Amino acid sequence: MSADEREFLLRSLRDLDAERDAGDIDAADYDELRDDYTARAAAVLRGTESASPRPRRRWLVLGAIATVAVVAGLLVATTSGQRLPNGPATGSIDASTAERLDLARQYIADGKAVEALKTYDQILKVNPRHPEALAYRGWLVRLAGLPDDGLKYIDRAIAADPSYPDAHFFRAMVLWKDHKDPAGAIPEFRQFLASNPPSDRAAAVQQALEQAEAELAAQGT
Repeated sequence: MSADEREFLLRSLRDLDAERDAGDIDAADYDELRDDYTARAAAVLRGTESASPRPRRRWLVLGAIATVAVVAGLLVATTSGQRLPNGPATGSIDASTAERLDLARQYIADGKAVEALKTYDQILKVNPRHPEALAYRGWLVRLAGLPDDGLKYIDRAIAADPSYPDAHFFRAMVLWKDHKDPAGAIPEFRQFLASNPPSDRAAAVQQALEQAEAELAAQGT
């Protein structure tokens, strides 16, 4: 495991305490996440993978995020200070937040997932309800092999801003691919498509929607 992952795990343990104290996470989620981070951090500190069921290759998969972003239509917001649904007009977003969003997007494009996670955490310390930071942090965690943990952040993004389309796409993918729940994924795909995404992204998500619908129909036969 890399020094970056070790630092991320240890810092995540500290951040969990802060989230609990601030009331941003409930006791059950806190206990579950802390147990997971503690086991993984212990394995790192011992210099072994024995305590963690998730292989090192999980983090290597994150190097393909840029390709996923192009194919699946991620990173809908790509310019500094771009307006989010129900958010402030362009130019009125806090400058440091806008800069960090740009930095996180660049880290994702460069395949630097841990750095992107750190940057989203910095944003969430200032604004724990920022929909883009929540949604993309959740998606990165899902890509790291922790779909249920990622879904918690994605759900928080939707709670913060139900109109934010990316969060619905991410939720659809977790439900469809990880939970094998096409029935749950279908309305999330439709919500994303209702946001009028660019045609190339709409086509890719429409195809995913049709596949999920076909799977649901097959389950009923």
